[in-house]
Amino acid sequence: MNQLPDFDPYQLLGVDASADAATIDRAYKARIRYVHPDIAGATGLDETKRLNVAREWLLDPDLRAELPPPTAPRRDRRTGSPPPTAAPPPTAAPPSTERPPRRPPPPGWERSQRRRPAGEYDPFEDDPLTFDYGSRSDELRAFFDSIRSLSDDERARVTYSLGDEPPLFFGVFRDTISEQLWARSRALSDAIPRVWGEREDEHPPLLFPRGRVFGNGAVVADAYAQWLLLGDAIRQRTRDADALADLASRCTSPWESSVGHARYGPYQREVTAFLDDAKGLSVNAAERLARAWGRDMGSYLYGRPGEDWFPGSLDHPNPILVSARLAAVDASRIEPPEGLSFEQFNGFRCGLRLTAHMLALGGASEPGRDYLRPWREALDDSPSFLDRARWGMPLG
Repeated sequence: MNQLPDFDPYQLLGVDASADAATIDRAYKARIRYVHPDIAGATGLDETKRLNVAREWLLDPDLRAELPPPTAPRRDRRTGSPPPTAAPPPTAAPPSTERPPRRPPPPGWERSQRRRPAGEYDPFEDDPLTFDYGSRSDELRAFFDSIRSLSDDERARVTYSLGDEPPLFFGVFRDTISEQLWARSRALSDAIPRVWGEREDEHPPLLFPRGRVFGNGAVVADAYAQWLLLGDAIRQRTRDADALADLASRCTSPWESSVGHARYGPYQREVTAFLDDAKGLSVNAAERLARAWGRDMGSYLYGRPGEDWFPGSLDHPNPILVSARLAAVDASRIEPPEGLSFEQFNGFRCGLRLTAHMLALGGASEPGRDYLRPWREALDDSPSFLDRARWGMPLG
Protein backbone atom coordinates (compact mmCIF):
# COMPACT_ATOMS: atom_id res chain seq x y z
CA MET A 1 0.00 0.00 0.00
CA ASN A 2 1.30 3.50 -0.86
CA GLN A 3 2.15 5.66 2.12
CA LEU A 4 -0.33 8.48 2.64
CA PRO A 5 1.15 11.91 1.97
CA ASP A 6 1.92 14.00 5.04
CA PHE A 7 -0.18 16.88 3.68
CA ASP A 8 -3.68 17.36 2.33
CA PRO A 9 -3.54 17.05 -1.51
CA TYR A 10 -6.94 18.73 -1.83
CA GLN A 11 -5.78 21.75 0.13
CA LEU A 12 -2.42 21.98 -1.70
CA LEU A 13 -4.09 22.06 -5.14
CA GLY A 14 -6.99 24.19 -3.92
CA VAL A 15 -9.73 21.77 -5.02
CA ASP A 16 -12.57 20.10 -3.18
CA ALA A 17 -13.51 16.45 -2.89
CA SER A 18 -15.82 16.60 -5.91
CA ALA A 19 -13.16 17.90 -8.32
CA ASP A 20 -12.87 15.94 -11.56
CA ALA A 21 -9.66 15.10 -13.45
CA ALA A 22 -9.81 18.21 -15.68
CA THR A 23 -10.19 20.51 -12.65
CA ILE A 24 -7.30 18.81 -10.86
CA ASP A 25 -5.09 19.05 -13.93
CA ARG A 26 -5.85 22.75 -14.40
CA ALA A 27 -5.11 23.49 -10.75
CA TYR A 28 -1.84 21.55 -10.96
CA LYS A 29 -0.67 23.39 -14.09
CA ALA A 30 -1.61 26.78 -12.65
CA ARG A 31 0.64 26.17 -9.62
CA ILE A 32 3.54 24.21 -11.11
CA ARG A 33 4.45 26.96 -13.57
CA TYR A 34 5.56 29.27 -10.71
CA VAL A 35 7.46 26.77 -8.54
CA HIS A 36 9.09 24.52 -11.15
CA PRO A 37 12.90 24.48 -10.72
CA ASP A 38 13.30 25.83 -14.28
CA ILE A 39 11.58 29.02 -13.06
CA ALA A 40 12.04 29.17 -9.28
CA GLY A 41 15.39 27.39 -9.11
CA ALA A 42 16.31 24.94 -6.35
CA THR A 43 13.94 26.64 -3.91
CA GLY A 44 10.97 25.29 -5.85
CA LEU A 45 12.09 21.65 -5.86
CA ASP A 46 10.29 20.59 -2.66
CA GLU A 47 7.04 22.31 -3.63
CA THR A 48 7.23 20.75 -7.10
CA LYS A 49 7.56 17.29 -5.54
CA ARG A 50 4.55 17.93 -3.30
CA LEU A 51 2.45 19.10 -6.24
CA ASN A 52 3.42 16.01 -8.24
CA VAL A 53 2.44 13.74 -5.32
CA ALA A 54 -0.87 15.57 -4.86
CA ARG A 55 -1.72 15.27 -8.54
CA GLU A 56 -0.82 11.56 -8.60
CA TRP A 57 -3.05 10.76 -5.60
CA LEU A 58 -6.03 12.77 -6.81
CA LEU A 59 -5.97 11.48 -10.40
CA ASP A 60 -5.69 7.81 -9.40
CA PRO A 61 -9.16 6.59 -8.26
CA ASP A 62 -7.67 3.83 -6.08
CA LEU A 63 -5.23 6.16 -4.34
CA ARG A 64 -7.86 8.85 -3.98
CA ALA A 65 -10.16 6.44 -2.21
CA GLU A 66 -7.51 5.97 0.50
CA LEU A 67 -7.37 9.69 1.28
CA PRO A 68 -9.36 11.10 4.16
CA PRO A 69 -11.81 13.87 3.29
CA PRO A 70 -10.29 17.34 3.04
CA THR A 71 -9.08 18.40 6.47
CA ALA A 72 -9.76 22.07 5.97
CA PRO A 73 -11.90 24.23 3.71
CA ARG A 74 -10.33 25.80 0.67
CA ARG A 75 -8.50 28.98 1.50
CA ASP A 76 -8.70 32.26 -0.28
CA ARG A 77 -5.89 32.42 -2.83
CA ARG A 78 -4.93 35.97 -1.82
CA THR A 79 -5.57 36.34 1.91
CA GLY A 80 -4.94 32.74 2.90
CA SER A 81 -8.06 32.80 5.12
CA PRO A 82 -10.98 30.34 4.92
CA PRO A 83 -14.02 31.53 2.98
CA PRO A 84 -16.81 33.02 5.08
CA THR A 85 -19.32 30.48 6.32
CA ALA A 86 -23.06 30.93 6.43
CA ALA A 87 -24.40 32.60 9.57
CA PRO A 88 -26.65 30.51 11.86
CA PRO A 89 -30.38 31.04 11.33
CA PRO A 90 -31.70 34.00 13.32
CA THR A 91 -33.73 33.31 16.43
CA ALA A 92 -37.05 34.94 17.09
CA ALA A 93 -36.71 38.27 18.88
CA PRO A 94 -39.24 40.70 20.29
CA PRO A 95 -40.13 43.66 18.10
CA SER A 96 -37.70 46.50 18.40
CA THR A 97 -37.83 50.13 17.47
CA GLU A 98 -34.12 50.22 16.82
CA ARG A 99 -32.91 50.57 13.27
CA PRO A 100 -31.91 47.16 11.83
CA PRO A 101 -28.21 46.70 11.18
CA ARG A 102 -26.87 47.05 7.65
CA ARG A 103 -26.70 43.87 5.58
CA PRO A 104 -23.18 42.41 5.63
CA PRO A 105 -21.23 42.64 2.36
CA PRO A 106 -21.33 39.61 0.06
CA PRO A 107 -18.50 37.06 0.20
CA GLY A 108 -15.43 38.20 -1.68
CA TRP A 109 -16.30 41.91 -1.31
CA GLU A 110 -13.09 42.74 0.53
CA ARG A 111 -11.02 40.98 -2.13
CA SER A 112 -12.79 42.84 -4.94
CA GLN A 113 -12.08 46.15 -3.21
CA ARG A 114 -8.39 45.47 -2.83
CA ARG A 115 -6.42 47.72 -5.14
CA ARG A 116 -4.18 45.58 -7.32
CA PRO A 117 -0.89 46.95 -8.54
CA ALA A 118 -0.96 48.04 -12.17
CA GLY A 119 -0.08 45.21 -14.51
CA GLU A 120 -0.41 42.43 -11.91
CA TYR A 121 -1.53 39.13 -13.44
CA ASP A 122 -3.64 36.62 -11.57
CA PRO A 123 -4.12 33.39 -13.60
CA PHE A 124 -7.22 32.54 -11.57
CA GLU A 125 -9.03 35.83 -12.17
CA ASP A 126 -7.59 37.41 -15.34
CA ASP A 127 -8.33 36.35 -18.89
CA PRO A 128 -4.95 36.26 -20.68
CA LEU A 129 -6.63 36.74 -24.07
CA THR A 130 -7.92 40.18 -23.03
CA PHE A 131 -5.08 41.10 -20.67
CA ASP A 132 -3.43 44.51 -21.02
CA TYR A 133 -0.11 43.96 -22.80
CA GLY A 134 0.65 47.67 -22.93
CA SER A 135 1.87 49.11 -26.21
CA ARG A 136 2.05 45.59 -27.68
CA SER A 137 -1.60 44.70 -27.03
CA ASP A 138 -2.87 45.33 -30.58
CA GLU A 139 0.13 43.58 -32.14
CA LEU A 140 -0.22 40.51 -29.92
CA ARG A 141 -3.97 40.20 -30.43
CA ALA A 142 -3.35 40.36 -34.18
CA PHE A 143 -0.86 37.54 -33.68
CA PHE A 144 -3.54 35.52 -31.84
CA ASP A 145 -5.74 35.93 -34.92
CA SER A 146 -2.90 34.80 -37.19
CA ILE A 147 -2.61 31.57 -35.16
CA ARG A 148 -6.32 30.95 -35.62
CA SER A 149 -6.09 31.50 -39.39
CA LEU A 150 -3.22 29.05 -40.05
CA SER A 151 -3.91 26.37 -42.64
CA ASP A 152 -3.58 22.72 -41.63
CA ASP A 153 -0.28 22.46 -43.50
CA GLU A 154 1.08 25.59 -41.82
CA ARG A 155 0.13 24.25 -38.39
CA ALA A 156 1.92 21.00 -39.19
CA ARG A 157 5.02 22.94 -40.26
CA VAL A 158 4.97 25.00 -37.06
CA THR A 159 4.60 21.85 -34.98
CA TYR A 160 7.63 20.15 -36.51
CA SER A 161 9.86 23.16 -37.13
CA LEU A 162 11.90 22.70 -33.94
CA GLY A 163 14.81 20.42 -33.23
CA ASP A 164 15.31 18.67 -29.92
CA GLU A 165 14.89 21.64 -27.57
CA PRO A 166 12.65 24.72 -27.36
CA PRO A 167 14.30 27.95 -28.48
CA LEU A 168 14.41 29.73 -25.13
CA PHE A 169 13.09 29.73 -21.59
CA PHE A 170 12.26 33.39 -21.00
CA GLY A 171 12.50 32.96 -17.23
CA VAL A 172 16.23 33.71 -17.49
CA PHE A 173 15.29 37.37 -18.06
CA ARG A 174 13.07 37.71 -15.01
CA ASP A 175 15.70 39.60 -13.04
CA THR A 176 16.45 42.00 -15.88
CA ILE A 177 12.97 43.20 -16.78
CA SER A 178 10.34 45.04 -14.76
CA GLU A 179 7.76 43.22 -12.67
CA GLN A 180 5.01 44.64 -14.86
CA LEU A 181 6.65 43.31 -18.02
CA TRP A 182 7.27 39.94 -16.36
CA ALA A 183 3.55 39.75 -15.44
CA ARG A 184 2.67 40.38 -19.08
CA SER A 185 5.08 37.65 -20.13
CA ARG A 186 3.38 35.16 -17.80
CA ALA A 187 -0.05 36.15 -19.09
CA LEU A 188 1.19 35.65 -22.65
CA SER A 189 2.46 32.17 -21.75
CA ASP A 190 -1.09 31.32 -20.69
CA ALA A 191 -2.72 32.94 -23.72
CA ILE A 192 -0.75 31.20 -26.48
CA PRO A 193 -1.61 27.57 -25.52
CA ARG A 194 -5.27 28.55 -25.26
CA VAL A 195 -5.30 30.06 -28.74
CA TRP A 196 -3.30 27.17 -30.20
CA GLY A 197 -5.56 24.64 -28.50
CA GLU A 198 -8.72 26.04 -30.07
CA ARG A 199 -7.92 23.65 -32.93
CA GLU A 200 -6.53 20.14 -32.69
CA ASP A 201 -3.10 19.33 -34.08
CA GLU A 202 -3.15 16.81 -36.88
CA HIS A 203 -0.99 14.26 -35.05
CA PRO A 204 1.00 13.96 -31.82
CA PRO A 205 4.81 14.28 -31.92
CA LEU A 206 6.83 11.34 -33.20
CA LEU A 207 10.08 9.87 -31.92
CA PHE A 208 13.14 9.97 -34.14
CA PRO A 209 16.69 8.72 -33.93
CA ARG A 210 19.21 11.12 -32.37
CA GLY A 211 16.62 12.74 -30.14
CA ARG A 212 13.01 13.79 -30.09
CA VAL A 213 11.28 16.05 -32.55
CA PHE A 214 10.03 18.64 -30.13
CA GLY A 215 6.63 18.69 -31.78
CA ASN A 216 4.81 21.48 -29.97
CA GLY A 217 3.36 24.28 -32.04
CA ALA A 218 2.43 26.31 -28.96
CA VAL A 219 6.12 26.46 -27.99
CA VAL A 220 7.04 27.93 -31.39
CA ALA A 221 4.19 30.45 -31.25
CA ASP A 222 5.00 31.41 -27.65
CA ALA A 223 8.67 32.05 -28.48
CA TYR A 224 7.65 34.33 -31.35
CA ALA A 225 5.06 36.18 -29.24
CA GLN A 226 7.43 36.57 -26.29
CA TRP A 227 10.02 38.13 -28.57
CA LEU A 228 7.37 40.62 -29.79
CA LEU A 229 6.68 41.50 -26.14
CA LEU A 230 10.16 41.38 -24.60
CA GLY A 231 12.47 42.03 -27.56
CA ASP A 232 12.85 45.77 -26.98
CA ALA A 233 13.57 45.34 -23.26
CA ILE A 234 16.12 42.59 -23.96
CA ARG A 235 17.83 44.73 -26.60
CA GLN A 236 18.32 47.50 -24.05
CA ARG A 237 20.17 45.10 -21.73
CA THR A 238 22.25 43.16 -24.26
CA ARG A 239 25.44 44.71 -25.60
CA ASP A 240 26.56 41.68 -27.58
CA ALA A 241 25.11 42.25 -31.06
CA ASP A 242 25.93 38.72 -32.23
CA ALA A 243 24.26 37.13 -29.20
CA LEU A 244 21.23 39.36 -29.69
CA ALA A 245 20.91 38.40 -33.36
CA ASP A 246 21.26 34.72 -32.45
CA LEU A 247 18.56 35.01 -29.80
CA ALA A 248 16.18 36.83 -32.15
CA SER A 249 16.70 34.14 -34.81
CA ARG A 250 16.05 31.29 -32.38
CA CYS A 251 12.79 32.89 -31.28
CA THR A 252 11.44 33.91 -34.68
CA SER A 253 12.92 31.62 -37.36
CA PRO A 254 10.79 28.51 -36.56
CA TRP A 255 7.57 30.50 -37.00
CA GLU A 256 8.77 32.45 -40.03
CA SER A 257 10.02 29.25 -41.70
CA SER A 258 6.60 27.65 -41.33
CA VAL A 259 3.96 30.24 -42.17
CA GLY A 260 3.29 31.02 -45.81
CA HIS A 261 4.87 27.84 -47.22
CA ALA A 262 3.44 24.69 -48.80
CA ARG A 263 3.65 21.50 -46.78
CA TYR A 264 6.71 20.16 -48.62
CA GLY A 265 7.93 23.46 -50.02
CA PRO A 266 8.98 23.84 -53.66
CA TYR A 267 9.23 20.05 -54.14
CA GLN A 268 5.64 19.33 -53.11
CA ARG A 269 4.88 17.27 -56.21
CA GLU A 270 7.97 15.04 -55.92
CA VAL A 271 7.46 14.27 -52.23
CA THR A 272 3.73 13.64 -52.63
CA ALA A 273 4.34 11.23 -55.52
CA PHE A 274 6.98 9.38 -53.50
CA LEU A 275 4.71 9.01 -50.46
CA ASP A 276 1.91 7.67 -52.66
CA ASP A 277 4.32 5.07 -54.12
CA ALA A 278 5.58 4.13 -50.65
CA LYS A 279 2.05 3.47 -49.36
CA GLY A 280 1.51 0.85 -52.07
CA LEU A 281 4.73 -1.15 -51.65
CA SER A 282 4.46 -4.90 -51.80
CA VAL A 283 6.09 -7.10 -49.19
CA ASN A 284 8.89 -8.00 -51.63
CA ALA A 285 9.59 -4.35 -52.40
CA ALA A 286 9.59 -3.46 -48.70
CA GLU A 287 12.06 -6.28 -48.01
CA ARG A 288 14.35 -5.04 -50.79
CA LEU A 289 14.28 -1.55 -49.31
CA ALA A 290 15.06 -2.86 -45.82
CA ARG A 291 17.95 -4.96 -47.13
CA ALA A 292 19.31 -2.02 -49.15
CA TRP A 293 19.19 0.17 -46.05
CA GLY A 294 20.96 -2.45 -44.00
CA ARG A 295 23.62 -2.85 -46.67
CA ASP A 296 24.30 0.86 -47.24
CA MET A 297 23.41 2.45 -43.90
CA GLY A 298 22.87 -0.37 -41.44
CA SER A 299 26.19 -0.10 -39.62
CA TYR A 300 25.35 3.53 -38.81
CA LEU A 301 21.76 3.56 -37.62
CA TYR A 302 21.44 7.33 -37.66
CA GLY A 303 23.50 8.10 -40.77
CA ARG A 304 27.12 8.22 -41.79
CA PRO A 305 29.90 8.88 -39.25
CA GLY A 306 30.09 12.54 -38.27
CA GLU A 307 26.79 13.43 -39.90
CA ASP A 308 23.41 14.00 -38.37
CA TRP A 309 20.59 11.71 -39.41
CA PHE A 310 19.04 14.70 -41.14
CA PRO A 311 21.54 16.61 -43.29
CA GLY A 312 21.33 20.24 -42.20
CA SER A 313 20.71 21.76 -38.78
CA LEU A 314 17.35 22.80 -37.37
CA ASP A 315 18.79 24.97 -34.60
CA HIS A 316 18.03 27.87 -36.95
CA PRO A 317 15.28 26.50 -39.20
CA ASN A 318 14.81 27.73 -42.73
CA PRO A 319 11.80 26.92 -44.92
CA ILE A 320 13.37 24.11 -46.94
CA LEU A 321 14.64 22.29 -43.84
CA VAL A 322 11.20 22.50 -42.22
CA SER A 323 9.74 21.04 -45.43
CA ALA A 324 12.25 18.19 -45.30
CA ARG A 325 11.53 17.41 -41.67
CA LEU A 326 7.77 17.30 -42.23
CA ALA A 327 8.28 15.05 -45.27
CA ALA A 328 10.23 12.64 -43.05
CA VAL A 329 7.51 12.84 -40.38
CA ASP A 330 4.84 11.89 -42.91
CA ALA A 331 6.99 9.04 -44.27
CA SER A 332 7.31 7.72 -40.71
CA ARG A 333 3.54 7.27 -40.52
CA ILE A 334 3.41 4.86 -43.46
CA GLU A 335 2.61 1.40 -42.13
CA PRO A 336 4.75 -1.52 -43.39
CA PRO A 337 2.89 -3.99 -45.60
CA GLU A 338 1.51 -7.07 -43.89
CA GLY A 339 3.99 -9.90 -43.92
CA LEU A 340 7.14 -7.81 -43.42
CA SER A 341 9.18 -9.28 -40.60
CA PHE A 342 9.67 -7.26 -37.44
CA GLU A 343 13.45 -7.29 -37.91
CA GLN A 344 13.03 -5.36 -41.15
CA PHE A 345 10.73 -2.65 -39.80
CA ASN A 346 13.62 -0.33 -38.91
CA GLY A 347 15.27 -0.56 -42.33
CA PHE A 348 11.92 -0.03 -44.05
CA ARG A 349 11.03 3.07 -42.04
CA CYS A 350 14.51 4.58 -42.10
CA GLY A 351 14.67 4.13 -45.86
CA LEU A 352 11.36 5.92 -46.34
CA ARG A 353 12.16 8.73 -43.92
CA LEU A 354 15.51 9.50 -45.43
CA THR A 355 14.26 9.35 -49.03
CA ALA A 356 11.39 11.74 -48.28
CA HIS A 357 13.77 14.08 -46.48
CA MET A 358 16.22 14.19 -49.39
CA LEU A 359 13.52 14.65 -52.03
CA ALA A 360 12.14 17.65 -50.10
CA LEU A 361 15.64 19.16 -50.18
CA GLY A 362 15.56 19.02 -53.97
CA GLY A 363 16.74 15.52 -54.76
CA ALA A 364 20.23 14.09 -54.73
CA SER A 365 23.17 16.42 -54.24
CA GLU A 366 26.72 15.97 -53.09
CA PRO A 367 27.08 14.45 -50.53
CA GLY A 368 23.36 13.79 -50.12
CA ARG A 369 22.89 11.66 -53.23
CA ASP A 370 24.25 8.62 -51.38
CA TYR A 371 21.26 8.83 -49.05
CA LEU A 372 18.93 8.01 -51.96
CA ARG A 373 20.74 4.79 -52.80
CA PRO A 374 18.51 2.36 -50.82
CA TRP A 375 15.30 3.54 -52.51
CA ARG A 376 16.90 4.09 -55.91
CA GLU A 377 18.61 0.73 -56.21
CA ALA A 378 15.89 -1.32 -54.54
CA LEU A 379 12.77 0.24 -56.04
CA ASP A 380 13.37 2.76 -58.81
CA ASP A 381 15.53 1.87 -61.79
CA SER A 382 14.06 4.35 -64.27
CA PRO A 383 16.77 6.13 -66.32
CA SER A 384 15.45 9.60 -65.51
CA PHE A 385 15.58 8.95 -61.77
CA LEU A 386 19.03 7.38 -61.96
CA ASP A 387 20.45 10.18 -64.07
CA ARG A 388 19.17 12.92 -61.80
CA ALA A 389 20.39 11.10 -58.72
CA ARG A 390 23.76 10.23 -60.24
CA TRP A 391 24.58 13.78 -61.29
CA GLY A 392 23.03 15.48 -58.27
CA MET A 393 20.37 17.30 -60.28
CA PRO A 394 17.12 18.40 -58.59
CA LEU A 395 14.04 16.37 -59.28
CA GLY A 396 11.68 18.46 -61.38
